[in-house]
Amino acid sequence: MPQHPEQTREILPSPADSAVEELLCLQCGRVLPLAPGDAQVLRCGECAYLLAAAVRGNLTVSSYDQYALLSQGQALVLGTPGSYTLQAVSQCLCMTVTLQGEAARRLLQDRLEAGRAYVTQGAAVIRAAVAALAVLEDEQGQVDGTLASTHAYTMLTGLRSLASCVKPSGSGLSPLAESATAIIQEEFPYLEGMDELAQRLEVSKAHLIRTFTKSVGISPGKYLTRVRVEYAKLLLRDEDVSVTYVAEAAGFANANYFSKVFRRETGMSPSEYLESIPAQRRSTLRPMKAPPLW
Repeated sequence: MPQHPEQTREILPSPADSAVEELLCLQCGRVLPLAPGDAQVLRCGECAYLLAAAVRGNLTVSSYDQYALLSQGQALVLGTPGSYTLQAVSQCLCMTVTLQGEAARRLLQDRLEAGRAYVTQGAAVIRAAVAALAVLEDEQGQVDGTLASTHAYTMLTGLRSLASCVKPSGSGLSPLAESATAIIQEEFPYLEGMDELAQRLEVSKAHLIRTFTKSVGISPGKYLTRVRVEYAKLLLRDEDVSVTYVAEAAGFANANYFSKVFRRETGMSPSEYLESIPAQRRSTLRPMKAPPLW
């Protein structure tokens, strides 16, 4: 039975013909439905490109030295190797594609500025490619790599045909919500609460909560909690860390309070969550570093 089009999934095509693979290789396509505050960490390898699309809702894409906010319909092309954190600002459907090969370089490299390029209406093009791969996988099993490369080429030419490949003027969020989101995502381990956040933004706490909730769909306090819990999940995948350490690193006052909040948000205690992760997956998923202070 075909999967629901908005379920989390990862599509890994088979190896393409060697000549085709050298020219253009679609390594992976992903469908990532994310609730506000949820995060996924993806890696872009050497000589590869990571394309991320906000099909619905808003999300941020960040690394140790980059930060971008995508609103619905926008896409981002990343050509710098490293780990990138995709985090939902609102209820979001994200789709990503990882590419490699000479054709990808020729079609994308001249559009990049500082290792990235915005495509203001690019989400629809990426969505079409990922949806086609999903249909093929549902109908035939593992997608043939040469056929996947064909869809990748169609996607790349579609992105190039779009007139606007520059940073859009609007993010889809109010300026206050955008600023608050950036501070929360980068400094969540150190924020003491909404009073501090409102003070830093030079607005009243009531105005911050009202404006943020209207723009994002949840309160800034709830958003901060979800960001902290998502980061804690990543840390808990390392069996060598203690709950006390995770609580402190994620910005919770103490381990008891962290455990209470974690259960409320996930339905599981931290130890139960750890046990729910298969051992082989634990060893390959490493936690992201705490975001830097700018």
